[in-house]
Amino acid sequence: MIESTALAESAVETENGYFYLLLEGGAQETQAFEAFYTVNASEMYSLYLHPQLAEFKNYGPWLLAVKNNNELTQKIKDTPGVVGVIATKSCLSGALAAQLSYACTVIGPDDTTALIRFYTRQVISLLAQCGEQEWHTFLFRNITRWWAPLEGSWQPVPLLASTAENPRDHAVRLNEEIWQQIMDEPEVGAILTQWQKMPASQHFPPCSQGDMVIKALEKARLAGMPAGVDSKLYALYYLNGGKKILESEGMQVSLGKVSQGEVSLKEILSNALASKWQS
Repeated sequence: MIESTALAESAVETENGYFYLLLEGGAQETQAFEAFYTVNASEMYSLYLHPQLAEFKNYGPWLLAVKNNNELTQKIKDTPGVVGVIATKSCLSGALAAQLSYACTVIGPDDTTALIRFYTRQVISLLAQCGEQEWHTFLFRNITRWWAPLEGSWQPVPLLASTAENPRDHAVRLNEEIWQQIMDEPEVGAILTQWQKMPASQHFPPCSQGDMVIKALEKARLAGMPAGVDSKLYALYYLNGGKKILESEGMQVSLGKVSQGEVSLKEILSNALASKWQS
């Protein structure tokens, strides 16, 4: 559980502002998310607004409006997959979702387009410092504060003031330096190359595959997988349809042994496969 004392204090101090939770639908099983959406549909807004992303919206980012600021911390506890908390001057939830949706897909120096998890602390911190860019004005419009997880607690992301004159372009175009900091992760590239050789990857558009690899590695980290072979194997197994097995109750004990260095993930998965064939 991420500690949220500072958030609670901020909510009490905020009288004329509005809070939103930023959550990932993919953090829940499909049926669980659909049930959650049914209950909260009137307060939820997908950020996957582009038609090409429509079929993936249940796995992507959503805004959830917080009706009562005093219930902010409880709302966080009751909501699976929260990755960010946003305070704004505006109560127009749909408009906020629309402005944030532009950051889901970014454009690189060579006009390469990539679908990213812009709301991770590393990425949103980089984007927030690009105050001279036109898109910065639109992306952070009316947003007064943004919190993301850091070392077990919700910590504010420094938001630089927008300085662009007469901004018109909403598209998030990144310079070489920022693009490389977001994209240039050797482990991600290695796994992506392997996965793209496998049939399962062909079911997803190329622009989303890198983001899916990053998310799978994050799942491996949360599962306690040691960096290196175990982490990469977990990510590949997850990407190739092994999510249900990896997150099953029976597998959790075995994964605990992997995180303690008692056994490798390869051995665990080999034994699981052997047991499946024997049964």
